[in-house]
Amino acid sequence: MGMIERNLPIITIAGIVFCISITGCSKKEASEGINANEDVVSEGSSDTQEVKKEVKLPEKMTAAEYYNYGLEHIKKGSFDAAIAAWEKAIELDPAMVNAYEKLGKAYYTLGKFDKAGEVYRKELKLKPEDPMIYFSLGVVYRMNEQFEDAVNMQMRALELHPKLASAYNELGLTYCKQKRLDEAIAAHKKALELDPKLGTAHNYLGVVYLLKGMSDEAEEAFNEFKKYEASKSMSPSHGAHSSH
Repeated sequence: MGMIERNLPIITIAGIVFCISITGCSKKEASEGINANEDVVSEGSSDTQEVKKEVKLPEKMTAAEYYNYGLEHIKKGSFDAAIAAWEKAIELDPAMVNAYEKLGKAYYTLGKFDKAGEVYRKELKLKPEDPMIYFSLGVVYRMNEQFEDAVNMQMRALELHPKLASAYNELGLTYCKQKRLDEAIAAHKKALELDPKLGTAHNYLGVVYLLKGMSDEAEEAFNEFKKYEASKSMSPSHGAHSSH
């Protein structure tokens, strides 16, 4: 699954009170990869506030054509049309893995985590050895505050892909929510060991250090995160457009 680091909380020591809840870690941290490039997690949406627009799809198209129709509309921000198209594609071709992937991302982006979870579980039946589906499902569980399930999914992802840095980063976020701070630190450090360019891990590591009262270590971690942000702002060079 193509995934990105977007809409992650940028935390500095001066601004930390705005980013950490009284329970320890902010609930709405997004994660590497769960979103499509154009996606933003909607804070105002939830599975209990579903208002679905009536969508009239073109008739007599193939599953592939409905899939492409969804791609065209998600680029325009038309989530209802895209979701309806991908659901139709899956109805016509229940084995279309790409449609499940896009549909899960769309529901996640709208904050409909139960719906996203349903989609990823169906996709998992088609590709039970794909670590990225376990990763995505684990992110959904964390966002839905099903923390034990979230941990189990990331552990399964790591069984299949032991060097998946993003899964360790996710584990750190979940451990932080569970107040398992030492385990959170170890998980974020492991993520950075596997992928030193995973800048968000520095950010999250700094949060956990602050929660443990380790201000020097927190400042060092946040400084590393600032370097990561600075390097992103400087690239791509010569006016080239970023892929994100």
